[in-house]
Amino acid sequence: MQLIATAGHADHGKSTLVHRLTGMAPEFGSAWTELPSGRVVELADLPAARTLAGICPVSAVLLVVAADAGWMPQSGEHLAALHALGIRRGLLVITRSDLADPLPALRRARAHLAGTSLAEAEPVVVSSLTGEGIPRLREALDRLVDLIPPPDPAATLRLWVDDADGPLVTGTLSAGTVHTGDELVVAPTGRRVRVESMESLGRPATAVAAAGRVALKVDGINPRRMRRGQALVAVNSWRFVSVVDVRLRTLDKSGMPARELVLHVGSAAIPARVRHLGPGVARLTLRSPLPLRIGDSGLLHDPRKRVVVAGVTVLDILPPDPRLSGGLAERAVELSKREVSTDGMAELRRRGMVRRNDLIAMGCTVPRAPVVGEWLFDPNRFQKLRQSLLDAVREYAARHPEDPAMPKLVAAQEIGLPDRRLVEPLARASRGLGVRMLGGRLVLGPRDALERLVEDLALDPFAAPEQPRLAELGLAVKRLNTAVARGMLIRLAGGVYLRPDAIDLAEAVLTELPETFTVAQVRTALRTSRRVAVPLLELLDARGVTERLDASRRRLRKGRRT
Repeated sequence: MQLIATAGHADHGKSTLVHRLTGMAPEFGSAWTELPSGRVVELADLPAARTLAGICPVSAVLLVVAADAGWMPQSGEHLAALHALGIRRGLLVITRSDLADPLPALRRARAHLAGTSLAEAEPVVVSSLTGEGIPRLREALDRLVDLIPPPDPAATLRLWVDDADGPLVTGTLSAGTVHTGDELVVAPTGRRVRVESMESLGRPATAVAAAGRVALKVDGINPRRMRRGQALVAVNSWRFVSVVDVRLRTLDKSGMPARELVLHVGSAAIPARVRHLGPGVARLTLRSPLPLRIGDSGLLHDPRKRVVVAGVTVLDILPPDPRLSGGLAERAVELSKREVSTDGMAELRRRGMVRRNDLIAMGCTVPRAPVVGEWLFDPNRFQKLRQSLLDAVREYAARHPEDPAMPKLVAAQEIGLPDRRLVEPLARASRGLGVRMLGGRLVLGPRDALERLVEDLALDPFAAPEQPRLAELGLAVKRLNTAVARGMLIRLAGGVYLRPDAIDLAEAVLTELPETFTVAQVRTALRTSRRVAVPLLELLDARGVTERLDASRRRLRKGRRT
C-alpha cells in the first residue's frame, strides 16, 4: 500500500474529492480506495492549515486547484513546500469542473508548476459532484503508484503523531512496522509506552507497515501528555537532537541570513535558529529535540510571512563543535561536498571514531572495523592512535622519571580520546608496541619487579614477600610507597604488603570459620604466616569487620556473617 497526501488552497474541494474517490469521509485524517489494478492507496487529507504536517512524511501528492477559484496564495505556499521537499511524484487535479471552465485554472496552475519539482505532474480534470473525470483520476493514481518506491517494512520504526486524545494517538507511519504489544519511545520526552491495540484502513490490526496512517491506543507513563509533533520511535535506535547540519534548497533570494524560522519535519513544527555556514549549507539549532537521521527532509517556514524559505536535507545529526574541528569555513566546504549517504564506513572515516549506537541512530550501516568498548574506529585512525599512545607514554616517562607511569586521564587528553575509559582497551590493543597497564596507569617495556609481585599476590593473596625477597626484586621502600599511593598495594604493619582485594578475600574466608576464632585458625584458613595474619586482623578490627573478644579470640561484627 502507498500513502499519498492532498495539498492545495482551503475550500478547493480536497475532502470532497477524497470522499468521491473512496466513498468515505476521511477518518483519522485519511481515506482509502482500491485502484483499477487491485492495489489499495491511502489518501492523507489533513485540514489546509495542517497540510505541511501531512506532506512532510510522504513522497507523493495530489495538488488540488478549484476551477471556479483558480490559483490562490495557499496553492503557491503548498507548491513551494512540495518543491522544497523535492517531491516529484504527484498529480495536478482541477476540481469543480461543473462550476467553471477548467482550462484557465489548468493553464495557470501548469505555469506555476513549471520549473518546480512537480513540473511533470500529470493533470486530471474532475467534478466531485457529477463524477466526471473520477475514473480517469483513478487510472492516473494507478500510474502514480507505479512511480513510488515501496517503503522498507524492516526499517527502524518512526511514527509522527499529528493528533492525540488521551491514550488514542493518530499519525503517519513513515518508516518500519509497528505491532501490538510493541514498546515504543515518545520523542523527545524519552517516555516508554506500549501499543495496546491499533487500527489501519478502518480495521483492527496486529501489524501495520509503512507507509500509512495508523491509530494506536497506548498505555504507559502519562500517555495523555502526548501531543502533535511528537513521534513514537523504536527503542534504542534514535537520537533526539537539537543541533543539526543541513543542505539547503533555498527558494527566496535573501541568501539565508541567520534568523529564526520554523522547521517542519514529519508532523513537527519546531522554532529553529538558522546559522548560514556557506553556500547551500546551514546549522539549525532547534528549540526542542527531534528524532532525526541522515537524509531526512524538511522545510524552513517563515510563519509571519507565510512563506516557505527553503527545503532542508539532514547531513549530520551529531555535528562537531566548529571550535574543535577547524572552524566554520572548513566545515562549510566539507558539508558542501558531502553526499547524503548511510554508508557507515564512510561516516567512520569522516569522524575517525564513533559509538556504534550513534551510527545506528544516524541511520547508517555498521561496518566491520576495529572496536574498543562501544566505539568503532577507522582502521587508519586506529593505527595512528596506537602509535600516538606509545609516543605519549614514552614522552611522559621521559618528563617524569621518578614516576613514569602515565595516568589514563592524561593519556586520553594527550591523544584526543573522547572518553578515558577507552585508554585501557586501547592499551591492550597496543601491547605489541610495548604499552601496558600497571595499577591503572600506562607504562612501557616488559613486566617489571613490581608488576611481577602484584601478579604473584593474585595467585597467592596472603603470601606477603619478606624483606629479602623485596630486596632481591629491587623494590625499595620508595617504590613500594608509590605503589601504595596508587592503590596497587596496601601496607600492613612491619612492612607487610598485600593487594587491596586481600581485605575482601579475607572477610569471605572468615565467614566460613566458627563464630569465634583465633589467630591460629585464621592463619591456617588463609594459608599464611602469623607475620601476615596478626596485622591483617588488626586492620580488620580497625575497619569494623572483626572485633577482639579477649587476648586470643575474635569474631565477625554483627551483620558481617551471611
